[in-house]
Amino acid sequence: MKIAICDDELSSIQEIRSLLTHWAVRHDLSFTLYQYSNGDDLLLALKHTSMDLIILDIIMPLLNGLDTARELRSEGITVPLIFLTSSRDFALESYEVKALNYLLKPIDSRKLFSVLDDFLKNFESSAETFTAHTANGFCKIALNDVDYLEAQNKWVLVYLSDGKVQKLREQFSKCEGIFTPEKGFFKCHRSYIVNLSRIRQFTRTQITTAFSSSVPISRNSYAAFKDAYFAFMFDSGTNFIRSSVAKFRPSHSCACL
Repeated sequence: MKIAICDDELSSIQEIRSLLTHWAVRHDLSFTLYQYSNGDDLLLALKHTSMDLIILDIIMPLLNGLDTARELRSEGITVPLIFLTSSRDFALESYEVKALNYLLKPIDSRKLFSVLDDFLKNFESSAETFTAHTANGFCKIALNDVDYLEAQNKWVLVYLSDGKVQKLREQFSKCEGIFTPEKGFFKCHRSYIVNLSRIRQFTRTQITTAFSSSVPISRNSYAAFKDAYFAFMFDSGTNFIRSSVAKFRPSHSCACL
């Protein structure tokens, strides 16, 4: 598991590292930690290295945490985010970038561990794989790593999040039974299945994926695709916004930090 911390305070990074180590031992996990002191360095690193989780401060020099997160999402990077900051002021804005949660400093270890436990459940479920028949034998493909699939004659091309393409000796109909809407995929054309979490933008006729690939939408599929996409996006963020509104609703007795 690869976890990035982006915080301009070394003491905060050291504390988070210690808490992550304690949490990982409890779950018998191993992880690699990447440290960044500003958003620009994090964005540059993510051009070459994918992360499983990012813990992000908001108030930082150069590029602040929210703008960093917005840039990540605009690039189609759907990695889970946890904001960990000293200010309450940006809690509702963090919903825009579909953060897992918004925690305040000083760090409450119980709250952090609870959020990490929720992340781990989703991380383990998203690690589902299927064994595919290729020209050279068999290989395992993680569903979460798939950008989209394309039927091409007797082959299925699987476009992966790292830019690679796997050529499978599989029936497209078999793939339809694996890459289902329940798992965050949608058949937008008779020859294409797209990962809803990897969509950067779309029109009535075309989807642009995280790697700027163009995937067609058939005329008969557009309405159902749009409904599926917005339902998927809504489900991804609803629980967090509800908890944020309850947790950070202003009151006369609450002083902003």
